[in-house]
Amino acid sequence: MSRETRRSVLAGVGTALTGTLAGCNGLTPLSGETTVEYDESAIAALPGAIPRVPPATPVQPTDAHLTSARDRIRLLLDGTDLSQIPNAVVRDELARERESARSALSSEDPGESRSEALEGLTHPRSEAMFVDAGLAAFRDELTAEDVSTRRERDHADAESFLTDYSHVGPPDDPMAAFVEHARITDWGYTGVRLTDPESRREYENAVLHVAELAQNAEWGRAYAADARRLYKRYASTLDDPREYGAHFASVAATLTDDIASHATRPDWEALTSDIKRELSNTPGEKLLRELSKNRWASAQNAVERRDAGRKVGAVIPALGALTADRAVTDAKNAVSDGAYGVPESVDPIAAERAAAVDGLRALLGTSPEPIARRLAGSVHTPIRNADRIADENPSGADGSDLYAQYAVANRLAAAAPPVVRRAGELLRT
Repeated sequence: MSRETRRSVLAGVGTALTGTLAGCNGLTPLSGETTVEYDESAIAALPGAIPRVPPATPVQPTDAHLTSARDRIRLLLDGTDLSQIPNAVVRDELARERESARSALSSEDPGESRSEALEGLTHPRSEAMFVDAGLAAFRDELTAEDVSTRRERDHADAESFLTDYSHVGPPDDPMAAFVEHARITDWGYTGVRLTDPESRREYENAVLHVAELAQNAEWGRAYAADARRLYKRYASTLDDPREYGAHFASVAATLTDDIASHATRPDWEALTSDIKRELSNTPGEKLLRELSKNRWASAQNAVERRDAGRKVGAVIPALGALTADRAVTDAKNAVSDGAYGVPESVDPIAAERAAAVDGLRALLGTSPEPIARRLAGSVHTPIRNADRIADENPSGADGSDLYAQYAVANRLAAAAPPVVRRAGELLRT
């Protein structure tokens, strides 16, 4: 596997609440062929403004926290003279990682919240460590055993943070406490997972192997350190804090029980047995497959987290599963009534996108807004992804796939508000 491929895989390993919760849809942009030729200029005109999803967490990392993360990258890359390495393969691998890490220092997104920006700097920190550790290994200053010792220490620190964790919050605002702890504990558990011993070995070269071990340890260390620092900041804002751990556990148990039956792989034949029309290679088929996969993955994630004792972590995936379940039902009814056939022009695709954008806007206005914002990613992301395809490759984009991606967003947006309101009722009780 190349480093470029590996990076694309690693980018999805962080805290995203499985792809389904973060809105990563699995539709293949060019899968399925149709006999319809679409107006390229009309496809190119599909992308437009998408409502921004504001941050859900009331207490964000500080600017100093972000500066510290960027300084970590700069420190690790300082003085990384790769010309001393005679092996061109090793030198090129280190150079690629160095350029990727450097690019993160100059690619700030003004639309990102500080928590999103900070999480976006976790992997660049690990890339910088890859370079620093690789050079140290080349100079015989760092061994795999040294990295293992460092990783064990970082893993113990990450575990101790969660062992001593307290779900404290304002005495009159369990909602604010929940969304804050959802973010912090996601980062904390990711830190524990990424600092676990790695059995996989990508590189046979000894220098690159030490580099990859150090990279994985640094990735986990960054998540755990960010979680600890954000928790300290959040706790410092509280007067007369209340402990919500038992309450969050009760909410998680209720919601997870509701979706536990969907935690097994969906039976496609059973799902579509009462639909009296041909679905093969239609947007309707892609829509139902994606939503049912979303429901399954979210439910499975919620059950696994509940069983692992993650009080807060099970709630959002359970809400995602509930949303997807409602969306499956509504989409199935629409497909049964003849909707989501192969579009004969771009007009139905544009209409579906407009409905998805309107649905996202309505969802963001649903109370409680912090929960709505956590679920809005599953709507925002497929719109953004389809827009990107239409913008970057209008001549090669398959209209049927774009239609299905916008439909996923539209159906999830329509299904989410009742789920948001129910979550609010449970969390406020």
